[in-house]
Amino acid sequence: MFPTTVSPKVSIIMPTYNRAAYIQETIESIRSQTYCNWELLIIDDGSDDNTEEMIARLKDNRIQFHKAGRIGIGGKIKNIGLDKAMGELIAFIDSDDLWHNTKMEKQVVALQEHPEAGFSMTGGYNFRQKNRPIEYFYKERSGIKYGSIFISIFKSEIAGFTQTLMLRKDCISSTGAFKESKSFSDVDFIINLARHFKALILYEPLVFRRLHDTNWSDPNWIKSNHEGIEIIRDHKNQLPRKVVRDALFRLYINFGENYLKRQKRTMAISKFIIAWRYHLFSIVPIKKIGKAVLKRFV
Repeated sequence: MFPTTVSPKVSIIMPTYNRAAYIQETIESIRSQTYCNWELLIIDDGSDDNTEEMIARLKDNRIQFHKAGRIGIGGKIKNIGLDKAMGELIAFIDSDDLWHNTKMEKQVVALQEHPEAGFSMTGGYNFRQKNRPIEYFYKERSGIKYGSIFISIFKSEIAGFTQTLMLRKDCISSTGAFKESKSFSDVDFIINLARHFKALILYEPLVFRRLHDTNWSDPNWIKSNHEGIEIIRDHKNQLPRKVVRDALFRLYINFGENYLKRQKRTMAISKFIIAWRYHLFSIVPIKKIGKAVLKRFV
């Protein structure tokens, strides 16, 4: 069980790089929270826009701006924030996303009501225009799931966004920090939490993840897929064989779909073939291959 104070301080870690167009709105979504005992640690990854000047104009002593220089590794940036965090609880937000104004309060209360839980995550949705959801993280819009979510992550039942995460800082002594050898260590960090601690999932949409033209590039999504494959294989000995096969099947199908969207049909077909090897009796990869072949003649 985890002891907690009545109103524990929440350290919010915000990595940023050239997000002057969005960061002020993100900060305002924090400043408007109904829960007030927080500090915001903005870790700047070598921005060359006017981010620093914008933060200075806010004149809010709860906000700390730290210049890390250009690092380009998300896990390392977040670890700098973890080293500086003074709160009993830790949360994360990207500098272009938004929170519902009750997000922190509801997670703090949930963790106080379940002292045996190590961390909490919430629902949310993707958007391009504010207040216009494109895709929700979960079908559920309310309710709480409590317990182990380790296997659920590999079943794609959990949305692995650190923007939804709130954890007890004490957990880090068991799980370790973010892996700095990987470009995309968020999911791996959440998996390590789930291996060691029970979780609370608040299905209510409390995190709003902004989609825009500069959040994802070709090298990033390819690397992300390869690291996803590596994560599954790293944990395969702790998982039922069927869960491993299903996870790899889904990942390779998605990998192929991403190539197909970019008109790279040969690469798409190669990924669909690999997916088929994990489910020989599934017609899904065959249909996908047929779709890729037909696109050549359209």
